[in-house]
Amino acid sequence: MAIFKTEDTKGKKEDLASFISMITRDETPFLSSIGTKKAAGIFHEWQTDSLAAPVANAKAEGLDYTAADTPTTTTRLGNYSQILVKEIKVSKTLDSISKAGRNSEFAYQMKKKGTELKRDLEHALIGTRQITNGSGVADAVGDNTGRKMGGYQSWVPKENNWDASASTPAFQSAAGGNGATAHTAPTAGTHVLALTDIDEVMQRVYEEGGKASILMMSPSNKRAFSTLAQGSGNTRRNLDEKGSIRQSVELYESDFGVVKVVPNFIQGLAASVDISDGVGGTTDVIVYDPSWWSMANLRSLSTTDVGQKGDSTVGMMVEETTLECRNPHGSALISGIGVIVS
Repeated sequence: MAIFKTEDTKGKKEDLASFISMITRDETPFLSSIGTKKAAGIFHEWQTDSLAAPVANAKAEGLDYTAADTPTTTTRLGNYSQILVKEIKVSKTLDSISKAGRNSEFAYQMKKKGTELKRDLEHALIGTRQITNGSGVADAVGDNTGRKMGGYQSWVPKENNWDASASTPAFQSAAGGNGATAHTAPTAGTHVLALTDIDEVMQRVYEEGGKASILMMSPSNKRAFSTLAQGSGNTRRNLDEKGSIRQSVELYESDFGVVKVVPNFIQGLAASVDISDGVGGTTDVIVYDPSWWSMANLRSLSTTDVGQKGDSTVGMMVEETTLECRNPHGSALISGIGVIVS
C-alpha cells in the first residue's frame, strides 16, 4: 500500500511564528555620548577662545603703562545642517491582509526606518571629514548631494591627529581642521595600535587644556587593545565569585586621566567614513571628551504620514541637524592604523 505523505495533502497550514527577529545592531555610541541643543539656521555658528602661553613676567617697579598686551579676538566656527530622510510606501492591500509579527506593515516599517536613520547619523558623525554647503534646488538634486555636516574627523586639528600610517608615527603638520579644510584619510599602514599612540594623543589634549575621557574604536581594534593592555603584566585578570575571568579592558588609566574604551561597530564597516576617503573607519581611533561636543538640531526627528498616493500609504522621516565642536583642541585622533583581521 502506498504511504500517504505530507506532500500529498492540500490542507496543510503554514507554521509561521508570530514574531520577527532582527540581529543587526542599533547602538549609536558617539551620538549617545554627547548632548543636544537647538540650532536656528542652516549654518550653525559658535565661538572659541584660548589663553596666551605662559611667559616670564617680572616687571620693574614703577613701570610706565605701555599697552603692550594686545587683546586677541575670538575664533568663529560653524557647521552646516544636514538633512537625513527615510521614506516608505506601503500598498493598502499589504496593510489589510493578515501578517505574522506585526499588525500594521506601515507602522513596522516606520519604526525600522527610524532606527536606520539614527545609524546613518552615527555614520556621518564618526566619518565625514569635511563640511559641504550643498548645491542646486532641493527637489532637483540627487541623493547625497545636499549639505553635509563636518563629522568628528573634520574638527580635530591636524596637530592633534596622530598619523600611525607614517614610517615613524607622528602628529600631522599643523594645518587644516576646524571643519573648513578636508582631512584626507591616510592609507592604512602596518603599524598596529600601541599604548604609546594613546599616550601621545592624551598628552597633546591635556597640554591644550582638555581632558579626554573616551577612546572609541572599531570592534577589531577593541580586541587588539584589550590584548595590548593586558600584555607585559599591565593588568590583573581577576576571578569573580563565579570563577569567570575578565578578559576585556574597559578603562585605561593613562598619565593624563582615566578613559573609557568603547567599541563602535560602525567604525568597523568598510564604508563607515565619507566615501571619498576610501578608507574604512577601522583605521581610526577617536579620543575625546563628550562635553566638548553636541548635536545642534534645526529640526528634530519627526514622522510625517504623507497620506495616500494612489492605492498606497506614504510616510517620511526627516531630521535636520549638525555637529557642534565647542573647542576642536579638546579632542584628538589616531589615524592610519594597520588593518587588523577581526
